[in-house]
Amino acid sequence: PTIYNSMAQPRDYERVIGYSYVLVMTCCIMVSTSGYYMFGSTVSDQVTLSLERAPIDAESAMKVLTWLMVVTSLSKFTLYLFPLALGVEEIIAPYVSTDQVMELSFMVIKLGCIMVALFVGICIPSFAFLCSVIGLICTVTVSVIFPAAAHLKLFGPHLKCWEKCVDYLFVLGGLAVAIFGTIATVGSFNE
Repeated sequence: PTIYNSMAQPRDYERVIGYSYVLVMTCCIMVSTSGYYMFGSTVSDQVTLSLERAPIDAESAMKVLTWLMVVTSLSKFTLYLFPLALGVEEIIAPYVSTDQVMELSFMVIKLGCIMVALFVGICIPSFAFLCSVIGLICTVTVSVIFPAAAHLKLFGPHLKCWEKCVDYLFVLGGLAVAIFGTIATVGSFNE
């Protein structure tokens, strides 16, 4: 919705989304093809986990990859944190009487969200688990659920019935993949 509102020509939104999907799909195909080319049938589900076996300085590659994951997470952190903090602030706002207390409570909410994220980050020591969970949840949310939900929200009244069904199918399918994939990932690392 924010992208749609800030576009110079909002009528091109659907075309831009289509191009975005093609670009992301092309990048995913290139990475998967490269992983298969480098490691053959022994490639891990997460290509990044196969780097330990690569004919390169594996330790340096893993350090670079870890820092790239951290930078990616930090750059996306505000995208995920802001709506959550805003939602909590809207729930609390009617119960706060003064502007000073409101500003203090908003600060505590944002710091609380950051502390919870930090706690989760510290409690998940496995790089493989981190890659799996971040890859699964973020990719499904950003690539499947959000675009379909935004399409429904923006164009819902003007969409044909079959288009709405397809969007709902993407949202529900994405949720199912995220939930069951997360359960499977957590289960596989608890063994």
